[in-house]
This record gives sequence, structure tokens and C-alpha cells, in this order.
Amino acid sequence: MIDNATDFEDFFTTIFGDINRSTLSSVNENRIRFELGGEEVDSKRIAQALDRSNQILQYCLHNLDVWLRIVLWSDKEEAFLEKAGLVIQSANNIFRQKNNEEALYLYYDRFSKSIVKPVITSIINYDIGEEPSANITCYFINFEKQIVINIYDDRGMDIYSTNKKIIERTSDKFYTWLIAPAGIPFI
Repeated sequence: MIDNATDFEDFFTTIFGDINRSTLSSVNENRIRFELGGEEVDSKRIAQALDRSNQILQYCLHNLDVWLRIVLWSDKEEAFLEKAGLVIQSANNIFRQKNNEEALYLYYDRFSKSIVKPVITSIINYDIGEEPSANITCYFINFEKQIVINIYDDRGMDIYSTNKKIIERTSDKFYTWLIAPAGIPFI
């Protein structure tokens, strides 16, 4: 049972190892990267990035519970997420951690597009200066399936799993959006 940030971080390390909590780009095995915005511009780029994010998240997390580990890079980001439509109090479990960075942990007993839409929108909009936006890093996590997903901005997302078959199936399903990480084999 995960009851606080320390429990979460300990369990995360047990399942995934001591991987970076801000970016998956340094993970060299069992990680794939997908292109989101592609060559589109303006509102078409945003729409495509949102659509691709939603499709991949739905495929990976459908009917599963999900943790959102959200790093808030300033003291205003939580308010920005709420303004975007995230109802923090609707989570089944909520806790926070303040160390070198402030992290918000939200647990939902069932993944839903409506739960994560404000988070995805805020991430995609941030670097391109659209609203609503928030300067955050969010890991979408399911411990049972052993998968971590990070949408890093409108350009793309990384997926890491300790289960190579999950990576293979996901890359097969969305192969036209795959980006080969520099110097890293696809699988």
C-alpha cells in the first residue's frame, strides 16, 4: 500500500530501478519515443499532439489504475493545472513531497481520458506558449503493468517498461509515430 511520497518513491525504485524522475531520455533499454506534433503547425500541431497522446495513453492504460507523479516547477503550476480543468480532489489518493522539487502524487483507480486531458493539454501547450499550460513534468504510471509514460512537450513522449513485450506491442501498434532515440536501438 502506498500511503505517502516516501512509500511511492521506494516502490517506484523497486519496480523501475533508480531511473531519473524528470526525464526518461536517459533510460537506454526498454524505452521508446513517439513523435506527437510532427510537421504540423499552430492549432493543427496541438490537435495532433493531443490526439496521439490520448491514443497511446488509452492503449497503454485502458481499464487500469494510474498514478500521476507531477513535478511542479514553480509554486503556481498546481493552480494552472486546476485552471486547465484538473480536479485534484477527485483523485482516490493525494499526497505531496517538497524536497529539491515539489511533487504532487495523484492516484486514480481507473484511467480516464477526462482525468488526464488537462494534464496533457497543459504539457503540450507550455513550450509553444498556448493556454492552458503549466510548467510540469508528469509521469503516468501503472505499477502492475510496469509502465511509465512521459509526455515531454508537443514534440513527443517516452514510454519505459521493465516488460519488453509491452514496449514491442506498443511500438508495433504505433510504429508510424516512432522516433529512434539517438544511439539507442528501438528495442
